[in-house]
Amino acid sequence: MIVLAYMMEIKSVDLKSLLKMGFVFYLLLMLVVGVIGLLFLLFNLVTNFSPAALGAAGAAVLVYLLMSLVYALVAALIFGLSGLIYNKLAERFGGVKVELEKTE
Repeated sequence: MIVLAYMMEIKSVDLKSLLKMGFVFYLLLMLVVGVIGLLFLLFNLVTNFSPAALGAAGAAVLVYLLMSLVYALVAALIFGLSGLIYNKLAERFGGVKVELEKTE
């Protein structure tokens, strides 16, 4: 077995890809959490039905969707700022050195 090792340096990261990755990942994460919360709400609605609870359930659906979107936007901004800070620091001091191995 032959092992080849390469030392590489990450000089910069693409900000658009970081923004997209943060937005999509946290949007999906919060939608899953929202669906779980809505299942609990649906169980409560089935066991204790009233017209007021039905209105609250409708409002909760909108709140879960809106908060998922807001959380994803905040996460995308944090990912983008982190990438921008990394690019500035890597430009000045050098990037992260990574050792990659290839086995044959």
